[in-house]
Amino acid sequence: MSGCLPNAEQDQTQSHGLAGLLMTVDQRTKKIKKASWAGIAGNGILAVLKIGFGTIGGSAALVGAGIDTATDIVSSIVTLFTADIADKPPDKRHPYGHGRAEAIAAKLLSFIIMMAGLQLLISTVLNLFNGEEKMMPRIYTVYISIGAIGAKFILYLYKIKIGRDVNSQMVIADALNMRADIVLSASVLAGLLITYFTGLPIIDSIIAVGVSIWILRNGISIFMESNDELMEGSGDPELYTRVFDALKKVDGISNPHRVRIRKINTMYVIDLDIEVNGNLTVAEGHDLAKQAEEKLRSSIDDLYDVIVHVEPGGNFEDQERYGLTEESLD
Repeated sequence: MSGCLPNAEQDQTQSHGLAGLLMTVDQRTKKIKKASWAGIAGNGILAVLKIGFGTIGGSAALVGAGIDTATDIVSSIVTLFTADIADKPPDKRHPYGHGRAEAIAAKLLSFIIMMAGLQLLISTVLNLFNGEEKMMPRIYTVYISIGAIGAKFILYLYKIKIGRDVNSQMVIADALNMRADIVLSASVLAGLLITYFTGLPIIDSIIAVGVSIWILRNGISIFMESNDELMEGSGDPELYTRVFDALKKVDGISNPHRVRIRKINTMYVIDLDIEVNGNLTVAEGHDLAKQAEEKLRSSIDDLYDVIVHVEPGGNFEDQERYGLTEESLD
């Protein structure tokens, strides 16, 4: 919507706003990169220790946990490189910006994690039924598991804090994956202890099968979570209720309809139609649309854009595409 500031003052205000936005974007990118490097370093050490000592110590479950940790390294690397892409400003080819790079990256990560889990499941099941005598895991595999739990917990706390601070779907997904790794490592530890004290190495192999299923479940979960944004959804149905509640506070408009909300990275775009008195001038209708936009921006955080289409009261069009009304929320 156009404002009423003089051109020079308006340009100066927009310049200051853009500078503030760029500063925020730059700080966000730095935090995401820092969290990614922390994940790469921490998970790199853990993956080497788990896979190395799991192989030498005869624990298929610990090797599986190490493979899961290796997928976390890939996750952090993808996050690292995607951060720059997602925060690029809009251009001619991408007028809405590049924010959905994060959702695409999350989808890619889900495939990587699912493939790792599937390969581990196949190899573990084949090893379980190959008829060969299973060796007892060495006691030091227990110590490696205990250390991994502590290290993962520290990484999880750090990444979930950064993810929430910058509202990054990728970083939060990465942190939640690490939280799952804590439960996974605890299961591996329990399996190793049971195996060690019962003298039944097959328990470790069974735990390894469970680990592979756990990895698959994580991949499927991340895959589903990224669907809303890529399929033009808002991810939060409650937002529609907040839109209609805000518009009720604007005098002179009625029947807000064809409301559509979509998410772009951490921001939302709202499209809607409103009806006004058909005898108003274009300028008066524009002013009401501007009031509607301002009310929405003051009621809902993280709005990237609001597009308001003004119609005369009682207008009906056969060709209107799908959108929500307040009645359709019931």
